[in-house]
Amino acid sequence: MTSYPKRINNLYYSIRLLLEKQSLKPDVLFLWLSEEEFPNKENDLPSNLNTLIRENGTIDLRWVKENTYVHKRHEVFRYIDDAYVFFMDDDVEYDPKLIETVVDISNCYPDTIIQYNRYSPHIYDGIRIKYKKKGSCLLGGPYINKFRWCGQSMIPTSIYPKVILSDRYQRIRKETSPISDECWFQPWVVYYDIPLYSCDFGWGKDIFVETGKRTGLVSWSHKKDKNGYERRDIWLNKVLLSFPELYQKYEREFNYGINY
Repeated sequence: MTSYPKRINNLYYSIRLLLEKQSLKPDVLFLWLSEEEFPNKENDLPSNLNTLIRENGTIDLRWVKENTYVHKRHEVFRYIDDAYVFFMDDDVEYDPKLIETVVDISNCYPDTIIQYNRYSPHIYDGIRIKYKKKGSCLLGGPYINKFRWCGQSMIPTSIYPKVILSDRYQRIRKETSPISDECWFQPWVVYYDIPLYSCDFGWGKDIFVETGKRTGLVSWSHKKDKNGYERRDIWLNKVLLSFPELYQKYEREFNYGINY
């Protein structure tokens, strides 16, 4: 889990909901924050959050110097092995059976990313990412390269391609997709043919509407430029152009870059 100043007051509530309401509790809750956004570290955090971290041995607060937005949550793969890593948002309340259900599915499909919600298939018009309504998106699985990866998902450490955490790859990530981990990590899911399974839990319920999903980086990343491209279109294209093997696979699998 990660957060930023605009939503930091959500964290006390979102963490408590995970620790108290989930039928299967997390073994460890990693919280990744940046010194760039909170230069005084714990002194910049809400008092109720500090108290919760101090009194609950499940929460492991980790600091990174640079603000890498949602990419911070991928840092956990540097430090742990043989685990289920759940990416949880800081602004929503999840179904209380989510963790338990995802673990049960993963026991059946151990080398699969389990997504909490259905997500749109790989459809592109030129470099534009096209989106389908939820009812037309695939449910279940596992499927390989049928639908796109979503950040609300569980990734087993055993299948995470750790090579992309190296300095060389991270420099390219910073240049091409500094904010969206979906635009960065998605191509590697495609390249390595990592299976995806989609549940139907939805995106979760906003804890506070005024700082909910529609106010954060997700909505900002869908903003269009004067040419009609969303920021996500541009980021994904830059990532693919930086790695010919990725671009070639997208072109081969999805007719990426071809205008209809």
